Amino acid sequence: MKRLLPIFIAIMLALALPAEIKANNNNNNPPSKPTLQGPTEGEAGKSYTYTATSTDPDGDKIYYCFDWGDGNEFCTDMVNSGQSVQASHTWQEKGTYVITVTATDEHGAKSEPATLQVKMPLVITGNNLKIVKPRHGIYLFGIKVLPIIGQIVIGDVTVKVDADSDIKRVEFLLPLACHCGREIMHVDTTPPFEWEWKMDYDDDEIRDEGFTELYVRGYDANWNEYGDGITLYKVKL
Repeated sequence: MKRLLPIFIAIMLALALPAEIKANNNNNNPPSKPTLQGPTEGEAGKSYTYTATSTDPDGDKIYYCFDWGDGNEFCTDMVNSGQSVQASHTWQEKGTYVITVTATDEHGAKSEPATLQVKMPLVITGNNLKIVKPRHGIYLFGIKVLPIIGQIVIGDVTVKVDADSDIKRVEFLLPLACHCGREIMHVDTTPPFEWEWKMDYDDDEIRDEGFTELYVRGYDANWNEYGDGITLYKVKL
């Protein structure tokens, strides 16, 4: 009888072990729905970067999967709970896409998906929309003091756009400091289309000094998009 007792205990432990593992698996919680940040519009053929963050309530390691909405996907390596990840993508064709991101923990539990709609419209370039100031000159507080090839702007300046009569809306944009897109700084819906560029923006967010780019987007009544841009050197005083 004493010889049978260890065997009986071993059998009971073996039967109890799967139930315990199953109970532990049932207690595993999925990561939180990720936060997803990044540009919501841009140009086809250019790369844009997006940041996702999720937290696992059990402290498990997680990985993120990005579905870019154009048939391409990307999954990260395992990272610690709460650690943000960045992923970049280039949409080759114009259109509207939905980015979907999920977080999965090391036990396979998956979060709710986070989504972000992005637009990569067709931009029509030509004579329909053109930046006329500042252009081909050195500007001191908005006054052109010397004609040159290129643009140097010292102090404040009024940006002026020449647009066809069918243009109904013009957006003025500056590049983001992260090199991940552009930010709309001003919108004008009444010609003449102008922007008083006076504000000193946060250098960690907007590239508004030194070598930078000034870009304008115009839309007609059918929301066809037109664009123009220049590179300039901006000195803030």
